[in-house]
Amino acid sequence: MAEEKKELTEDARRIVPPVDIYETDNDVILVADVPGVTKETLSLNIEQDELTIRGTFEKKDNGGDKLIDECVYGEYHRTFTLGDLIDQGKISAKLENGVLTLTLPKHEKVKPRKIEIETE
Repeated sequence: MAEEKKELTEDARRIVPPVDIYETDNDVILVADVPGVTKETLSLNIEQDELTIRGTFEKKDNGGDKLIDECVYGEYHRTFTLGDLIDQGKISAKLENGVLTLTLPKHEKVKPRKIEIETE
C-alpha cells in the first residue's frame, strides 16, 4: 500500500504527538493526542516491527487579519518498535475527539496465566 506524501509549507511543523502507554494482562494500550486530525488524514502502518502514526492537521483560514498565531498545525509523526510481545495481526484503533487509542493485544504465550494445583 503506497502512502501519499504531502509537501509541508515552511510554516507547517512536524509534531511529535504526546502519548500515554498502559499495560494490562492482555493488552498494551497506547493513547495519543492528535488534535485536528481526522480519519481521512491519519494513517497507521506496521513495517518490520515498527508501528508508525502519521497524521496531518491543516491550517484553516478563518478570514480577517490574524492577530495571534499560536495554533499548531502540520504533520504528526511518531514511530514505536513493537517486538515479540504484541500480536500485530490483532491491533485495533479508535479515533475520537482528537484522541487516538490503539489496543495492541499481547500474544497468548506472553500473557500471565495461573497454573492449577492438583491434589490427591
